Formats: sequence, C-alpha cells, structure tokens
Amino acid sequence: MNKNYATNLTPREIEAQYERLTLKDDFIFGKVMQEPSNCVEMLQRLTGNVIGDNISINNQKAIKVAVDGKAVRYDVYVEDESTGLYDAEMQQKENVVLPKRSRFYQGLMDLNHLETGDEYSELLDSYVIFICTFDPFDKGLCCYEFENICKGFDDMEDIYLGDGRKILIYNTKGIVCNVDKDTENFLRYIETGEICDDYTEGLERSVSKARCNKEWRVEYMKTFCHDADVRREGKEIGIEIGKEIKLITQVCRKLRKGKSVESIAEELEEDVSVVVNICDIASAFAPSYDEEKILEKYLS
Repeated sequence: MNKNYATNLTPREIEAQYERLTLKDDFIFGKVMQEPSNCVEMLQRLTGNVIGDNISINNQKAIKVAVDGKAVRYDVYVEDESTGLYDAEMQQKENVVLPKRSRFYQGLMDLNHLETGDEYSELLDSYVIFICTFDPFDKGLCCYEFENICKGFDDMEDIYLGDGRKILIYNTKGIVCNVDKDTENFLRYIETGEICDDYTEGLERSVSKARCNKEWRVEYMKTFCHDADVRREGKEIGIEIGKEIKLITQVCRKLRKGKSVESIAEELEEDVSVVVNICDIASAFAPSYDEEKILEKYLS
C-alpha cells in the first residue's frame, strides 16, 4: 500500500488507528455525543443543569463572525433555550492556552447567538467545558470552575458579576475528587475505559458502534490526512521563512558595514536579483535596518 506523504502511514494503518480510538479522541467524542441521550447526560453531569428536551446538538460546528476573523470549530456545541449555550471540548494536547481559548470561544458563542436588535438581556448563559487528559493547573483537582467574581473584599461575602459565563475545566487524572460520583465515573471512563455505571456502559457501546461506522471511518481517514497535510505544509512554510530570516539578517549585517549589493551577493553565494530586492526594501529602514520590518515588507 502507498503511504500518505504527510503522515507516513498507509491507508490500512490509518484505518487500524481508527479502530483503536476511544472517547479521548475528539473525532469519536464528537460522533458519540451526536446521540442526544449521551450528550444530555454528559452536560448534566458536568454542569449540574437539567437540560431541556428541545435542544440543538452540533459536532465540529464552525463559527466565524468576521470575514477575515479567526474561526472556531467546536467539538460539541449545544443550544438549549431553557438553560444556555454549551461548548464541550476533548483536550489531549497540553501545549494549548486554555484560558485565552475559553475566552475567545465564549465571545464567539455570544456573537453567534445574539442577533441585530436583540437586547443584552436575551443572552443565554454560556458554558465552555474542557475535558483534559492532563492536569492544566497541577493542583490535582478533578474540576477547575471559573466565574467572574469581585476581588478585594476578603471580609465580605463573594460578589458575583452574574454575567452568565462559566468555564469548567475537567482533569481526568485528578486525585482531589471535588465532583460528585456520576461525574467521577464519567472522568474515570475517559481516562481508563473502566465501565462504572449504566451511562458509561452505554458510552462504550456507542464508541464500539462508531468504530464500525464505515462512513465515519472514511471521514476520519480524510480528515486525518488533510490535517497531516496542513501540518506538513505549515512546517515547510516555517522552514522557508526561517531561511529568508537568516538571509535578511546576513544582508543587513553587511549593509551596516557599507558593502555593495554585488559583494554581498558574492559573499553569501546568493542570486544578485534576490539580494537587490532585499536591499531595495532595506533602504527604507537605513541605517538601523530593522530586520523584523524588512521581513514583514519582504513577505507582503
């Protein structure tokens, strides 16, 4: 079998990888939570809310407010007019900025929901939920819950802003169990695969069913290869930009020494036309030759 250039895996190897996926994988997580009973019970365990019957569930929902703005693709996005808006994310990678991500996600949820002419009072409560397979704050808690609270009044009762925003960050590796038994069972199932109750037993059946879904398997393989291509392309672009940064830095050093275009090209063993282009741009930033600004202009 031919290997995918970007992943170095054959189609069969990617397919075999799909067959080993668990609920920790955001693709399987999104598919399993398409089932209303799975999704509703998860949200009730993680938020303590009683979710209504008339809800809208979307997995991998994309929201982009501005044409040239950054888009967000939510793992599981739920609208419940009776209790609020919910975004649930399965998070395995540790090198992410969860606080800023949650802020951005919550802002887009509000912008997407509130239409022109609506009053601010019509904003629904919003919940951003990260289910992490690592401890993002290294405190051992199973759950880190955040709301806007007034600071500076140690001798007074807490003053809540009451803006309806809540961020819940769960840690499947938590050792300080500050959650109820149902939530603990859910987190344990994600971490270990252990079936602890009827709900986690049902989740296991749903995961097994998802692994056997041929349409989802093909979708996963296409998505996996596409994402790998994007990562490879980004790496190649990064390498290319790195080369250009190095060249611009070298040219600027020699310009500061008063060397001519021809001598710079010869010393660097670079095409004269390339050096001429850099020098023309750099002339606007003489005599300091701000390399960052020259690079920005060069790439524009």
